[in-house]
Amino acid sequence: MDDDVTTEPSPPWVAYPNRGPTWGGWRQGYGEAWLHEVWLPFWRAITPGARRRFLTRWPPPSEDWKHYLEIQWSALGVEEPK
Repeated sequence: MDDDVTTEPSPPWVAYPNRGPTWGGWRQGYGEAWLHEVWLPFWRAITPGARRRFLTRWPPPSEDWKHYLEIQWSALGVEEPK
């Protein structure tokens, strides 16, 4: 993917609005499947600039979500958005 991604998923806080970043469903069941089959492939494929633009359109609703994006997914080998 490049900066001109035409199909993008909603961020996790929109796709699963009643679930926080530490929800156990991200590690099992349908939430885990969505995370690993939809969100992470998208997030890993876009450039840091595209990530910044995405987060401008879809700002994380809390510091917890921001931390989840920047730290937790960085630990999974995902570069932190700058």
